[in-house]
Amino acid sequence: MIEREVFDWGVRLTARPFRRTENHAVAIRSEISVYKRRRGCEVRITFPAASMQRPLRLLDAQTWCEAMIAIIADTRAVMAEIKTAAGSPKKKR
Repeated sequence: MIEREVFDWGVRLTARPFRRTENHAVAIRSEISVYKRRRGCEVRITFPAASMQRPLRLLDAQTWCEAMIAIIADTRAVMAEIKTAAGSPKKKR
């Protein structure tokens, strides 16, 4: 499940692929800014990295990868929503 929070500056999506496990703190976040004409939405995706002290097992890496794919798909959908809500600019003649 991907959590969605709406702010004045845009939308934050959060995926927590390891709930109720030792890696529960690992979260993938996508921040999508409001639509700006000629620039579109700015997207920033953040996540903690695996380290030598706390590596991911293969199954955990697959789970993380599926969560990243899901958050990217939801980010694209939110970007389309934001652009549609902003309205398309009228063409000049």
